[in-house]
Amino acid sequence: MDDAVSPETPIAPIARPLSPRRLAALAWLSARLPNTWLSSVRRRRLLFLALAAPGFLAVFTTTLHHNFFVLVAGFVLFGAAALFRAISEPAFVQAEAANIWPPEGSPLPSRSPSEFPHA
Repeated sequence: MDDAVSPETPIAPIARPLSPRRLAALAWLSARLPNTWLSSVRRRRLLFLALAAPGFLAVFTTTLHHNFFVLVAGFVLFGAAALFRAISEPAFVQAEAANIWPPEGSPLPSRSPSEFPHA
């Protein structure tokens, strides 16, 4: 029974390697946005909320403007923000697991210990 894994033994998730395509996308994104916006998970979530806010407002104020095209534009903007988050966040997580993110000289650490107290 010494070789068996007990239920109390934590099993670390296996990190997939970062593909060259994802690494190039991450470099492209970090060249266009300030590194302080992308340095931590919390800041990337706030960036997502900032990108999603115009679409969210356009959709939920439809009762005020009564314009179908503004409603459609709101859905498109919100969908684009959600797609951006769904595509970019796994690349950041993989880069953090490979210790290549945040870039050298970044003013902030990648994750503070109190950022996710439940994890």
